[in-house]
Amino acid sequence: MRVALPVKKLFNAAGVTIYAYKPNALGAQNTDAEIEYALRAAKALGATSVTVELPNNPQQTERLGKLAAKHKVYIGYHAHTQATDTLWDTALEQSPYNSMNLDCGHYIAAQGHSTESLLALIKKRHDRITSMHLKDRQSAAHGGANLPWGEGDTPIKEILTLVKNNKYKIPITIELEYKVPEGSDAVQEVKKCLAFARKELQA
Repeated sequence: MRVALPVKKLFNAAGVTIYAYKPNALGAQNTDAEIEYALRAAKALGATSVTVELPNNPQQTERLGKLAAKHKVYIGYHAHTQATDTLWDTALEQSPYNSMNLDCGHYIAAQGHSTESLLALIKKRHDRITSMHLKDRQSAAHGGANLPWGEGDTPIKEILTLVKNNKYKIPITIELEYKVPEGSDAVQEVKKCLAFARKELQA
């Protein structure tokens, strides 16, 4: 993978380690060869997983799971507010290389979900979660908006504490989706999110 290696070196030189990669080549319309190329590219970048929106067709998750097992790269399936506690079950049963890209903010914004159900899902599936998106969203009852960290309903402290105390090997991404305030920028807002997370873990 001659193209990917220089890219990996550039990231590493900047202190960035790539653990997941989202290629636009994992759809039902893509050939096996295209999917396998994407998996090889992920490995060349140093990633252990690729991510994709969870397909509605179980035949596609079975296909992806088989190709992932061949290359030993996890497929992390992402969901938005259609997520349920059983949404990933079929894919996870199909292959040990099918996994979850759990978005905690989207989960909380879904109707009927709560802090308790989210934490229970993480506890149950922690060994099948290969990446986690963290944002602060309101619950469905409160409107579901993305807000600056600490202003929404996502149980950020509880999630981080659960992962830390149980030593779950889950990489967590700060996902900036709220409106950047005037006079600030994305980098400054991510720094604020990181500072909030650190403060919550120390409290």
